[in-house]
Amino acid sequence: MNSTKVQRLKDWLEIPCENDRTKTKAFISEVLHVTNDPDKGRCIVAGEEVQTSTNLIKIPKKFLLNYLNILKFLSPFNQNALAFLKKNITNFDVRVFDTPQDAITVLYSKLDFDRLLKLTSHQLLVLYICLEKKRGKNSFWQPLLDCFPNLGEYEGIPMTWNLRNSPPVSKKIYNLLPRSCILHSKKQIEQFYNDIHQISSVSGNLELGIKEEEYLWAWLAVNTRCLYYKLHSCLPIGKTKFKEESSITMVPFVDYINHKTTDSNAIAKEAKSDGIQKDEHVWFSYGPHDDTFLQCEYGFSTSELNYVSSNDYSYKCFNPYNTVNISEIVKKLLSLPKKKNVVEWLKQVGYYDDYTLGIDDTRLLGGKINVSVHPSFRTRIVLASLIEAESGFTFNELQRSYVCPARLEKFYQGLTEGEYYLTTEKVLLKKILSKLETELKDRLTSVLSFKVDSSVESKITTCRKLLLDELFIITSY
Repeated sequence: MNSTKVQRLKDWLEIPCENDRTKTKAFISEVLHVTNDPDKGRCIVAGEEVQTSTNLIKIPKKFLLNYLNILKFLSPFNQNALAFLKKNITNFDVRVFDTPQDAITVLYSKLDFDRLLKLTSHQLLVLYICLEKKRGKNSFWQPLLDCFPNLGEYEGIPMTWNLRNSPPVSKKIYNLLPRSCILHSKKQIEQFYNDIHQISSVSGNLELGIKEEEYLWAWLAVNTRCLYYKLHSCLPIGKTKFKEESSITMVPFVDYINHKTTDSNAIAKEAKSDGIQKDEHVWFSYGPHDDTFLQCEYGFSTSELNYVSSNDYSYKCFNPYNTVNISEIVKKLLSLPKKKNVVEWLKQVGYYDDYTLGIDDTRLLGGKINVSVHPSFRTRIVLASLIEAESGFTFNELQRSYVCPARLEKFYQGLTEGEYYLTTEKVLLKKILSKLETELKDRLTSVLSFKVDSSVESKITTCRKLLLDELFIITSY
């Protein structure tokens, strides 16, 4: 990480605001240092031991890059934005920071404000970041934007391997990822192109002049660097289905803090520590996410391999939230015509799809991680449904609903532990996992057959690791 850019960012956060009556200043503890870790990427490290409840970082609201502050920065140039804020915010200050006029501010004045208010936070942030980047030194936000990773630093995120302009070799590796990873990233790709379409609508007949790679750079920055933040109730996004996902903000410097699965040593609201050792990373916990989610959304995973050989591997740590999704195989078993009533009953009770195996416990033995694996309750219910005779699933004309065998109903309602099904359930699950294991091993063989060079090395490593994660769970059952 360029230390000059980081220092410029810190200096920028000390800028006084003309109309800020509180005169609030940013605070960043001198013990914190930004570094570039080969495995974890950009991160913050403590230069000395930090005691519990120590204030580490404080960033004033005026430096938060979010929906409301963007509208404030647009208001000097867009009369509709100004009128909206004056109407909805008491004692609204017309201008927070001075910013010169240029071709982009002229564009701001012509944006369709009604359509702009229909954008999600993610979409508005992407649009604004792309345009502010073009302003260069004229942009108040330049010190922050200059610290964003370049597009190449996001190559650990699988969706970037399968975009319209992605190289053919990247697409081939992408297609060898585990099914769950492909499913997740395809939804991201669909969302990315939908966002571009929605963003373009605010310009009317004007040309925004934003290339796909510029959109992607900003889109990934927003997706990977924002925190949850409750926005002003006057904003239209607070009244839509996008309310929760739009409650985000980018916080300068704080966005360097990385994720740890098990716990954190910093609290996001006030950035106070829970005690940090010298040279230890400062961590947040993003929540109980598996490695597929973390890799797809942020470009990293938390499980760590001890070693890998052609037929042998072990872990020194393994994400306890990792799962294996067997939905596709199970749904094929349910696709037979005679299973129609079974499927209808599963849909009726909300148990169709999302069938996984998870981890009960992890233990470190002899320097290697061992895990106990179990099927989720949803998975046990669908397996029990497959075990029961199809004739037991009928449509009750009087109740206008599907019913299942009484034994399964008691299991589904939690009145029994499903002991009756256990033996057959394990046999059926072993067959399903054997099929999936063969598929994963075939994909792994194909991945390892690629000629390794600098353009694909990290993608091959990521793909191999995700495949091994699933194989480890399957072979531990």
